[in-house]
Amino acid sequence: MTPLSKFQFALAVGSSMLAVTAPVHAADGARWDDGIGSYVGIDTRLFNVGGTFAGLVNPNANRLTFLFDHGDHFHGIGSYSLTGTAAAPVVMATNVNNRIPEPYTRVSPATSAIPLGNTGTGDYAGHWVSGVLGADEPTYGYSHLGIASIQSLDGLDGMNGLGDVLFHSSGNRWSAAFQGVTVGLKLVNATAGLMVGFGDSLNVFGSSQPYALGNSGNFESLPIFYVANTAAAGTYSAEFQLVNLGNNGNVRDSGSFFIDFSVAQPVPEPQTWAMLLAGLGMLVLLARKRRRAD
Repeated sequence: MTPLSKFQFALAVGSSMLAVTAPVHAADGARWDDGIGSYVGIDTRLFNVGGTFAGLVNPNANRLTFLFDHGDHFHGIGSYSLTGTAAAPVVMATNVNNRIPEPYTRVSPATSAIPLGNTGTGDYAGHWVSGVLGADEPTYGYSHLGIASIQSLDGLDGMNGLGDVLFHSSGNRWSAAFQGVTVGLKLVNATAGLMVGFGDSLNVFGSSQPYALGNSGNFESLPIFYVANTAAAGTYSAEFQLVNLGNNGNVRDSGSFFIDFSVAQPVPEPQTWAMLLAGLGMLVLLARKRRRAD
């Protein structure tokens, strides 16, 4: 593993969120064609730079970090952060930018959650499932729910030629190889009825055990979030943490982060509308007969 002392410090704060320089969908992600929108890396920054907590130990140092692809830079989602004062800092196991879609984009209900509107097929029949949305949808970028090792970007030109740029962003803060690590996805909490599958492995969090995404150097996984097609309309949320299931005790678990989904009020089928209209017509006729009888 590359010595941590060789990495340059480029961000201020006790959170790992980078400065926003462009709209969320200004550029496609490096691997959006593969459904991959987020990556897992190790935070190699030892100390915070600038702000209230400048010079203090970075609480994310050597932790797994959930990184959302913003075209030519990452946002760390739900990383550890510091609050309080420099003299008495308090370590928090998450930060203010701890949700997908990201909180700063939530300017309307349409941008506050990812719709579960696709009809499931095969093993997922009878369910509303997640999937990449149309490019005109407000949460299109966030619907690329696939997760991969950051090492998959090493030397990759990718879409818009940004794959390798992304890999080396923030002064190589995230690009260190980490051996002896099996990355696990741990479900901390979820709205009742929301389930997660990977391929033909359904409801992988039916037990309390983390789901192994794979070896830190080469994994990629495409989760499918789903609810029954009879599920009540509303918001469904899942809280996760990345955990180290391997034998490299130097790599620590991540902070917690959330992914929010929405289920719309079902639209009645045409035959249902016909039955409702027929029933309404019968009520009108009965009302008229009563008036005549009176």
